[in-house]
Amino acid sequence: MTLIKSIIHKSQSTLGDAGILLISSLLVNAGNYALNLCLGRWLGPEVFAEANILATLVMILSFVAVGLQLTVAKYAATFYSTHQKENLKNLISVFVKTGKRFGLFLLPILLLLASFIKVYLLFKSIMPLLILFLGFPFYLLMSISRGYFQGTNQFKKLAITYVIEMVARVIITIVLLFLFRDSVHLTSFVALGFLASFVATYYYSKLKTSSSTSTLPYKKEIISFLAIIGIYELSQILINNSDVILVKHFFSAEEAGLYAAIALIGRIVFFATWTIVTLLFPKVIEKEKKGESHTHLFWGALALVATIGWMIVGACFLFDEWIIHVLFGTEYIVMAHLLWIYALATCLFACANVFAYYHMSLNNYTPVLLSIMVGVLQIVSIYLYHNSLEQVLFIQIILMSFLLLAMMVYHTIAPKKITSLTLITQ
Repeated sequence: MTLIKSIIHKSQSTLGDAGILLISSLLVNAGNYALNLCLGRWLGPEVFAEANILATLVMILSFVAVGLQLTVAKYAATFYSTHQKENLKNLISVFVKTGKRFGLFLLPILLLLASFIKVYLLFKSIMPLLILFLGFPFYLLMSISRGYFQGTNQFKKLAITYVIEMVARVIITIVLLFLFRDSVHLTSFVALGFLASFVATYYYSKLKTSSSTSTLPYKKEIISFLAIIGIYELSQILINNSDVILVKHFFSAEEAGLYAAIALIGRIVFFATWTIVTLLFPKVIEKEKKGESHTHLFWGALALVATIGWMIVGACFLFDEWIIHVLFGTEYIVMAHLLWIYALATCLFACANVFAYYHMSLNNYTPVLLSIMVGVLQIVSIYLYHNSLEQVLFIQIILMSFLLLAMMVYHTIAPKKITSLTLITQ
């Protein structure tokens, strides 16, 4: 951990905190992808399908955690930029205490649901699910801390949390798989890697809170925003992960593993551009509070996301077999022709995501309704039409094209100036 801090500190003077967050996020995504690629090679398609589902379940649960993070980020940015120190202190205190209670409340529910999930997703053992769910309370709390760092422009600390999470997961997972490579519990070791990463990140990012009773400032507005952002994050989860879950249920273990491989590569577009949205969110809020123009931030973010996305799609189209062979090996090459299609669907979604977060930062929530509608449509469509993996992918292309077009139309007709919440001026 000391080494990580030292490296980031030396880079800070050159790149600045925002630059450090961008670079560290790229490194973290690269580390996580490298681990998943290794798992694909070591475990083979059938076992990798289970390991990938664990990562998918983390993404599904993250709609709560990321909802908390973005809510804390939004109002921390509001209070921080307007020098409302007492409100900022109370905000963090209430969220941390509530996060602890909610995590402990939800944990037994998840543990009870593990039996159903095991049967529905055809897991061989319930143990990986139980281990993974034990980390959820820590995941919630570290997300609240990240929201505080994000909203108060402490991007260096935010970057360190992502690095610690990645490093802990990679080290624990690789060590366990190496020591017990002949075990029948390989998926459980992958789950232990997730658990260790959540616990380690929580203890680094743990925030100090007052022991006295704190009142949540502007309670109704904050709860309303939390509900809206939670719904939007849920729509993202539905769009980004429902296909993998349904493929695991409807197709054979081998086919699910092959699909998981192309999904992992295709999602590079989304994860490579996520940090851009992370930086856009508080910056637009800050500009809005100061009465400054922020449209240039939106167009810059959209251009960058689209450029990165189309470059990845082009690479997946031109070098599909080579990419699959190098990253996963010959066992997966039968799926190479579908790689660019998945990447294209993800690129369309990533671009639509920029529109959604820009408008949400301005308290304009119609994009949330558009996203949740498309997310539900995706589940229903794949549930009804899943004769082949190709059909699953073309459903996503059609729906993501519709979502991006709807966002573009809405952006054109939406009010140019959106009034901020009352609390901003108080």
